[in-house]
Amino acid sequence: MYNFLQRLSGVTSFAMSTLMALVVVISLTTPFIPSSPTFDVSLHNVQTTTGRAMDPFDKTSRKAEYARLTFDLDADLSSMFNWNTKLLFAFMTVDYATPGFETNRAVIWDRIIKNPRQAKLKLRKHHNKYALRNYPLTFEDVEGANLTLHINPVPYLGIMYDKPMVSLPFTIPRPSKPAAGAKA
Repeated sequence: MYNFLQRLSGVTSFAMSTLMALVVVISLTTPFIPSSPTFDVSLHNVQTTTGRAMDPFDKTSRKAEYARLTFDLDADLSSMFNWNTKLLFAFMTVDYATPGFETNRAVIWDRIIKNPRQAKLKLRKHHNKYALRNYPLTFEDVEGANLTLHINPVPYLGIMYDKPMVSLPFTIPRPSKPAAGAKA
């Protein structure tokens, strides 16, 4: 008959094979667990202004146009938490196209949500957290843009995936120029 170590090796091999099969099933089925988050995003105001970069790594000190957005966000993302959700990463992006680049995406706001109690978001007249500046330093060739809310559930086990929730189209206005003869 077999000795103790051979039996232990057989039981351990069977347990690890079963555990690995369970891990694969969990990681493949988690994205399909139903959730019904509620959200409402509204954009109040879009302003553009001209200024110098406050980036400590950009020493060129060139004037650039910056866009400042004011938005409301009402969201209840607690239904996205399940037994395999470690946290949620919520972020808003502005997507736009320019002649030089077909796709431009800039993150303007983000939040890490660690538990269902923090998943109820109510932001009123909130401004973008990060500066919105186009690469050529002007929004002159930008026709239209989209404000999009994204949610990334981060699982304990499995792959991360992106869920774009809502997208609002808007236009980025040109900054107002001072009147002729006015002192700047």
